[in-house]
Amino acid sequence: MGEKLFKPITINGMTLKNRIGFPPFLNMPAEEDCSINDQTVRWFEDRAKGGAGLVMTGAVVAGPPPDLEMLKLFGLTRVGLYDDKFIDGFARMAAAVHAHGAKFGVQLEGLGSVMSGFGPSLPPYPDAENPTSDMLKIHFDLDMPMVEISIEQIEEVKQCFADAAVRAKTAGCDCVELHCAHGGATLNCSFISPYYNRRTDQYGGSWENRLRLSTEILQKMRAAVGPDFPILVRIDSDQLLGDKGITLKDTIEHVVPAMEKAGADCLDVSQGDMLRAGQGVLIPLYYSRGCFMDYTAQVKKATKLPVIGVGRIVDLDMADQLLEEGKADMIYLGRQLTSDPDTPNKYLEGRADEIRKCIGCNVACGPCPINYEIYQQHIPLTPAESLKKILVIGGGVGGMEAARISALRGHEVTLMEKGEKLGGVVASLALDPLNAEFGNFIEYLQIQMTKLGVKVMLGKEATEANIEDLGPDAVIMATGASLKIPEMAQGKSGVLDHVEALEKRDEIGQRVVVWGLMYGAELAISLAMEGKEVTLIGEAGERTMASHASNARKDWIWRKLSDINYPRETPEAQRVDNPVVKLNVKVRDIGAEGVEIEDKQGDKRVLPYDTLV
Repeated sequence: MGEKLFKPITINGMTLKNRIGFPPFLNMPAEEDCSINDQTVRWFEDRAKGGAGLVMTGAVVAGPPPDLEMLKLFGLTRVGLYDDKFIDGFARMAAAVHAHGAKFGVQLEGLGSVMSGFGPSLPPYPDAENPTSDMLKIHFDLDMPMVEISIEQIEEVKQCFADAAVRAKTAGCDCVELHCAHGGATLNCSFISPYYNRRTDQYGGSWENRLRLSTEILQKMRAAVGPDFPILVRIDSDQLLGDKGITLKDTIEHVVPAMEKAGADCLDVSQGDMLRAGQGVLIPLYYSRGCFMDYTAQVKKATKLPVIGVGRIVDLDMADQLLEEGKADMIYLGRQLTSDPDTPNKYLEGRADEIRKCIGCNVACGPCPINYEIYQQHIPLTPAESLKKILVIGGGVGGMEAARISALRGHEVTLMEKGEKLGGVVASLALDPLNAEFGNFIEYLQIQMTKLGVKVMLGKEATEANIEDLGPDAVIMATGASLKIPEMAQGKSGVLDHVEALEKRDEIGQRVVVWGLMYGAELAISLAMEGKEVTLIGEAGERTMASHASNARKDWIWRKLSDINYPRETPEAQRVDNPVVKLNVKVRDIGAEGVEIEDKQGDKRVLPYDTLV
């Protein structure tokens, strides 16, 4: 069990107790001025306490100071190391991590084309094949001009990285990592990628020139920290932009040799582009677990340096198998150690069934939708002063979580659910192949009900009489919400609400109209992938489509719904497995012929259907 995963590994003198790492992650808490706070320290300490061998910070600003207004726009806080005033904070974090036998590393970057202190710098050139695929345009409606930084600024950047690396070493950190991945969101990858770099001087054009900034930074960092301090480099195996970006072939032929020659001690292999292919960086649940590890394996074959693999790996058996197969030397578990920081310890202790597995929803990853404790350390889970009989009414995930917390505090808990299964609406969502990972949380909570001694009563609707029979001291209502079908659709043939469509999939006909752009978007795609002829309709515009979803999920959904990157021969044309989308239309009538819709110009048409959701 985990023989390879829990075997130590040494990287340039830094020996890790196991091969599990918490990767550079954007969601670390911090103050608006880029300084740390108590929450920052706890954030990293929890991952070390949970058993990770290496704990890395996410994208620490090496300098110059970032554009704080852009950080606020993105809803991000970032930690800085561009001034000596930050050293004491990093020393606190390092000491907290070391107390649990883990090593502490700092990822350094310069914030790239979005939040750099040098000003905005998104490509101004026409991009007909990606008309609405840029994250800033899609999510924030921003158009920003490209700004090429000067040679003088480049020299400043190189010195900033070297100085930051020295500060990390001075603070007692065990290693640093140079961030050279994820496209236009980072300074180094903006230079490396042919998609972004249109310079004509010594830092643009050829592969040697585009890699020059990163390799010169790496060399300057090495000179500053000495030969025995580990420097890791995060690279893209593939930028996922086709021939316009960095391909796997490019990485193997150009990027890897350049980083080796410049003095890297280890390669952290990621993929994607935060601005144009975010689904590769924060891989949503629509992709299989570890889906890019074959790319990592190809990089590993091309280098003698240790290689770290990353990307939607939530199962430690799988992580161990990836190491056994030689696809990587170490595994980063980002979102998994967010949903459950104790994953390594639970696995080692034979409590794998108690691991709270990530569901891949990408909803901020802090606060985590399935782990309230992530940013709620100020609400300690203490034993109850007065033990009570608690009745929880409703067996969805909210009810089960309420029962779990109550039982952990020592209360005697009964959970009453009128249905024959636990999980509520989330269980229904998990029936959709696109959302199958939602079942992880239900499975975890069901196991917790058993282990914590919660009495579960299925098939029992709460009434005044049976509540009185149980005699609880307190009742927690967790009955959830119900869906309402619009009045004009009520009683009409072939009409289902969203939950009914999930639970009665075999009753859905070939021609489907999905009315509702927000939650309906995902369902429309799923049904189309099954071979149904699906039309998605709604009164609002494209920004409403899947507006509840995280950016990486939304990017994937919008590409499927809008056929972004794929020209249409006619307005009605669609790709195979994609729904037809009708935006800005009102439903005027639902009759025997179908759904009558009217667009903004007043033109009406009828959409025939077998099933209307």
